[in-house]
Amino acid sequence: MKTVTVNISFRKDLLEAIDEAAKRESRSRSELVREAARDYIDGKDGGDSVYETEIRIDGVSGGVAERAARYDAKNHSYSYADYLTWPEEERWEIIDGVPYDMSPAPSRRHQEISMALSGEFYAYLKGKPCKVYAAPFDVRLPKDGEVEDKDIKTVIQPDLAVVCRKERLDDRGCKKAPDLVVEILSPFTSSKDSVKKFNLYEREGVREYWVVRPDEQTVAVFKLDIDNRFGRPEMYTAEDKIKVGIFDSLIIDLKDIFA
Repeated sequence: MKTVTVNISFRKDLLEAIDEAAKRESRSRSELVREAARDYIDGKDGGDSVYETEIRIDGVSGGVAERAARYDAKNHSYSYADYLTWPEEERWEIIDGVPYDMSPAPSRRHQEISMALSGEFYAYLKGKPCKVYAAPFDVRLPKDGEVEDKDIKTVIQPDLAVVCRKERLDDRGCKKAPDLVVEILSPFTSSKDSVKKFNLYEREGVREYWVVRPDEQTVAVFKLDIDNRFGRPEMYTAEDKIKVGIFDSLIIDLKDIFA
């Protein structure tokens, strides 16, 4: 493992902006600064350096990077069987064999939005065959030929998953794609949710994918088209109502979600 020293200085106005963002996300200044350093290193090293680099900023070690350093994603492809052996207090996802640390825990605002949305889905689906599940909830996405735990290279924890095909559910979660997925973005997960998970959910045939941005109070809704590709997103703000595409009569008022 290599050690990278990053020396960063901030103008007063930028530091104030970082502090405001930290307050908004119920996080610390140091967390946001470490993330900025990791993003910088990822850009320089090709995107995987978070798994092989320990980051130190003014003598403070990045806790996320320290945990990730135990998992050598550059030289090893991880599976669901590996995932099951990892400490329960650590939160991970694996996409195509690459582990992604989900720490720190979601912010208070993130949790409020998640609870509000899950409540809307739960109330509508009560007594119906479809079910809604909130994270932590494991979704295994095996490719063809990936049958055993040791073969499955993708396991994720969407913020919300709606599953209508009962045969895809078991005691460990969901195996194969949910029908609808909601991801609530945070500064730490924004890149992964916007790019890697977008491509993953499209590939796996998720019928409807919502991307919620708490800071902007917007929701982008992607739906599979006849070519099994996500089309242009439908964009909504806190003043709008969303007609859920996979159901006949569920309408969610976003002013209640972002209240």
